[in-house]
Amino acid sequence: MELGLDMSLERDIQRLRQYLDDLSGCADDELRKYELLWPPMPPGLYWQIRWSVGWTLRCLEWMRLKEPDPWLVRLKQVAGSARAKPLLIWAVGTDRATLREACGGFSTLHDSLPGFAPVLVTDVADFAFFSRLGWLVEYLPRLAGEGGPYEEGKARFLARLYRNAPALPIHAGLEVESRTEKMREWVARSH
Repeated sequence: MELGLDMSLERDIQRLRQYLDDLSGCADDELRKYELLWPPMPPGLYWQIRWSVGWTLRCLEWMRLKEPDPWLVRLKQVAGSARAKPLLIWAVGTDRATLREACGGFSTLHDSLPGFAPVLVTDVADFAFFSRLGWLVEYLPRLAGEGGPYEEGKARFLARLYRNAPALPIHAGLEVESRTEKMREWVARSH
């Protein structure tokens, strides 16, 4: 029975990773519409050299020959590490009670994963609870209006922002106490 639950959770983690990879690979023409144009070369030799170096680095990142600088997590709960890696917890479509219970489980897991800062992605507006957690929270509100759905665009943006971060579904937090070691292995394997 235990093995079946592990396989089910591992399958859910793989599905979430595939979903995030698919989201991050989508072209977002709406974002391209608002991109800043490359500024003209400034006067002065020093500024021209800086401009040329910046242009070269961006070209290398665009051609995927150079990895972009990692996202720096500077949250207070990551003691002793200014370069902690984000641990994405995907909780979109979860009710408030389940979210609170699972976050309690992830809090115990967080203590056994030094060097990771949890990032909760949710559509639940329970900000008083989130502030007590001390985690970074990415809120995906459901907004109505003209144009494409806001939450889809923001989900694509977040998938690109946290592209290489390990991700866990929220219901994994409900099973942390019985599978702490297994979760550490999954997080270690996925980054």
